[in-house]
Amino acid sequence: MGLPTRRVEMRGGDLNHGVPGRRLLKGLKAVAAAVALFAAAGANAQNLFDWGTDPITGPAVPANFTPAPFLREVPNNAATVSTYLGTQPIKSVKVFQNLSPSTVGQIFGTHNVKYTFADYEGAAALAQTGVLANQVRTSAGSGPFVNTNQSYVGNFGLAPIVSDPTRPVSNPGFTYSDYINAGVNMANEALYPGNGDYRNPVAGNSSAPNIRSALFTLPITRASLIQASLPAGHAHIPYVTRFNNYANPAMVNGTAPSGQPAYIFDATHGTAGQLLSRGDFSALIAHYRARGVNGVHILDGGVVGYTMPQFESDTNDGWHFSPFETILNGGGAKTASLDTVVRTDGISKSLEEAGVVVSGVYSLTQNGGAGKLALLVSNLDDSSHSISILNKIGGKSIPGTVTVLAGQHKLLDFTGAGSQWSLNNPGGTPVFVDNNRDGVGVPEPTMIGGLALVMCFGLGRRRTARKA
Repeated sequence: MGLPTRRVEMRGGDLNHGVPGRRLLKGLKAVAAAVALFAAAGANAQNLFDWGTDPITGPAVPANFTPAPFLREVPNNAATVSTYLGTQPIKSVKVFQNLSPSTVGQIFGTHNVKYTFADYEGAAALAQTGVLANQVRTSAGSGPFVNTNQSYVGNFGLAPIVSDPTRPVSNPGFTYSDYINAGVNMANEALYPGNGDYRNPVAGNSSAPNIRSALFTLPITRASLIQASLPAGHAHIPYVTRFNNYANPAMVNGTAPSGQPAYIFDATHGTAGQLLSRGDFSALIAHYRARGVNGVHILDGGVVGYTMPQFESDTNDGWHFSPFETILNGGGAKTASLDTVVRTDGISKSLEEAGVVVSGVYSLTQNGGAGKLALLVSNLDDSSHSISILNKIGGKSIPGTVTVLAGQHKLLDFTGAGSQWSLNNPGGTPVFVDNNRDGVGVPEPTMIGGLALVMCFGLGRRRTARKA
């Protein structure tokens, strides 16, 4: 295609090398051990959730997603939810209202609720989250499990991150102290490409080479930094979308048929090829899983004409990316790297600056003890790159380079060979090949849709006014 080719050198397996402009945290060797524990104990769980569904009143929960009914105080549905939870092997609930002692007793006093997803907003959000976390921790049924990090409580957007370079200065978000002081033990950050709490070249505050690479690399960077600073034993289940331009005036260049403020990706607007494709979104999910997240919680796909079944299917495809899942289902699986830095043309660059991400999982005990490694290399830049991995992964080096074209995702499949990893598929194998990157991106569902749910089903509304 005549595109310029540049060398990108990815440092793999070095958890202390990865934060743009500084080293990560001195305690990341302990984090590496926590990641290994995740791979061994929790990586294989389904742990896919859909905020807009309710297994009791509908909409129906899609196959392969864990059901989580809305628990309401007004009008109270604790008895119904308690009966339903009694039938479920994995008990999960979604909460957006303050709960009375009676409701807490019926649900958390009776059941071990594995996942409690709170959705408190506004100035009182942290205080409300703290009250809920304390109610659950002191309950007879769930408390002993939450206090030993076998069950989990979190609130939307709340996650332990020391410093977040993905955010605009004007939108600092929650802090590490907020997370710790709230008493939760599950990170639930928003990984919403295009949202107002992310930087992007269209706002003039991002070093990314193009729009789509910022949409792709910055959520991965945030997830990686949170995973790196996650307290031992805590769960990590972010909320994810394909696109969501809520509270981001820079990401508005038109209006959707629904009347929502839209960002239109096409040649007429000079933005052709810059929307994340369905394949790109699946690749995002695969990168998240390889970097240690325990699951994902979907909201809305955020693209006009992109149906919920498609959104759910693409999430499932990325989470169950077979080269990763095969290793994760075997013994001794570990994440290959939490790095947020690559080397381009011999110069260290953040994932954002390079537009390139390399993530993977490996085991030194599989393949009869020879070891197995799978890497996913994603290049969302407009230029091709020659990728080389400098640092050792699991004590083994990776010789040579692999070229990844602009906008391409490639699988690199390795077998251990002494002190090196031997590439089984020379040149790599293109994956997640859908490259339809035009369309109309919109924010999450409007309040009208939420009111319809409340009136028809008595449910909580989908998120409408978000401070992520």
